[in-house]
Amino acid sequence: MKLSEIDYSNNFNDLDIDLKNFINTDNHVVFLDSNLSSILNLDENLNIFEIDINESTKGLETIQKLWAIMFDQSLDRNSKVIGIGGGVLSDLVGFATSTFKRGAKLCLIPSTLLGMVDAAHGGKNGFNNDYGKNQIGTFFIPEKILICSEFLDSLSENELNNGIIESIKAGLLGDRTILDLIYVDNFMKNIDEIIKKSVKVKNIILQNDIEESNERMFLNLGHTIGHLIEKDSDFSVSHGQAVAIGILKGLEIAETKYHLDNNVKHQFEDFLNKKSLKTDYKFSGDINYLKEIISNDKKVSNDVIKFVLIQDIEKPILIDLHINDLLEVLING
Repeated sequence: MKLSEIDYSNNFNDLDIDLKNFINTDNHVVFLDSNLSSILNLDENLNIFEIDINESTKGLETIQKLWAIMFDQSLDRNSKVIGIGGGVLSDLVGFATSTFKRGAKLCLIPSTLLGMVDAAHGGKNGFNNDYGKNQIGTFFIPEKILICSEFLDSLSENELNNGIIESIKAGLLGDRTILDLIYVDNFMKNIDEIIKKSVKVKNIILQNDIEESNERMFLNLGHTIGHLIEKDSDFSVSHGQAVAIGILKGLEIAETKYHLDNNVKHQFEDFLNKKSLKTDYKFSGDINYLKEIISNDKKVSNDVIKFVLIQDIEKPILIDLHINDLLEVLING
């Protein structure tokens, strides 16, 4: 399957040009996260709809609103749908586009670091329901992804720190030089290179396994535990923070199972401490509740989960881990 074409820019003027080149004269809609309307001045001739987006609205009701707009605007399968926002918007717009008349043409413009290095790439999309995060979704590769680093100027330090966790994941999986660019006093001075290298790692994995039958599962490093933390906290813990704790726990398990050099964990833990990110989480739910949540993970079969560890930097591995054993580690250490 062909991966997305990616264009990079450093300012909103160039982004506006890239976007109009993608749309050309075609029928289109632009779904814009309403939080961005004050910083992004797009051509007034574009067909723009502002959407209120957050994790609590990442459900079927919002999908239905997107579909209604697409029908009202008389879109067809050759029309172009553009989503501008963070990972939640990318997931929702991606799903709505993939299912609208079995698929229109999609362009994603991530406004967060998390979206630029991870969420916008690879075609995964979906929405949350009572059974967990992204339990309903499709694989649908965007035709185009436009990355503009000027968005990062409006992000808080906390948002940047949460996003950079996905780049650390990419470094652990496939390119140790990413870690060298991040584990410095100010990683933002290297951010353009970090973004491009992170995307490259993900795309190399995607080329071999777009629908997550094998290698793509490596990209779940830290996410099994991370999603459990998000659900248990009722999403009060951010995605990046939750995944950071998940990665750290995975590194601890890898030290025991594969004698991973403890410097890998110590460097990561030092980074989290310097950025005032938490290194642990106390679950509020009992073990039966947590088991019910994790049993709905898409990687679970017969109470065994495909769990990602690293034997060394750039050497990920999938292991079969019984969910009882995982919960034992998380609750009792």
